[in-house]
Amino acid sequence: MTRAGGSSLIRILAGRWKGRRLEVPAGARPTSGRARASLFDLLVPDRIAGARFLDLFAGSGAVGLEAVSRGAALAVLVEADARALARSLARLGDPEGRVRVAAGTAAAAIAALERAGDRFDVVFADPPYALGAAGELDGVAALLAGGGVLVVQADADSVPAAPRGTRAVKCRAYGRNVFHFFEIR
Repeated sequence: MTRAGGSSLIRILAGRWKGRRLEVPAGARPTSGRARASLFDLLVPDRIAGARFLDLFAGSGAVGLEAVSRGAALAVLVEADARALARSLARLGDPEGRVRVAAGTAAAAIAALERAGDRFDVVFADPPYALGAAGELDGVAALLAGGGVLVVQADADSVPAAPRGTRAVKCRAYGRNVFHFFEIR
């Protein structure tokens, strides 16, 4: 769906915000609804319920907001240009304060979250395909809680290297979207 001005909207698929629309920032490549549904099927409800979720390169925030909609206790959404994300969050409302937005780079957010002692059950990263995950995800292993998982979305033509301190455990493809799962080594 496209709005006046060229920005588009996507919908949250399930949970308390099901059907609510999110603004997609110009130039963003949002994770498709089919791929998001499959991702949450792979993560299964017991990994999401009560989880602390970090969404790096959040764009529209669809993945992190979907997690909260499905029962995650907290989502931190990191996006360099968070204006569209802030507008979507204002429309959704978050009376329990379960969503935090961090405007800045993934690398800066990882460093700040590590200094603050934050840990996450699920870290999702969808870096721009031209950038890949190289260097931007250094230090992310320190943010994973015990038993936590890092999911890196990549194009079908690329395989991201395991971020330092992690090991690859599985990979699932949904069209051009490929989810690479990593755990702490």
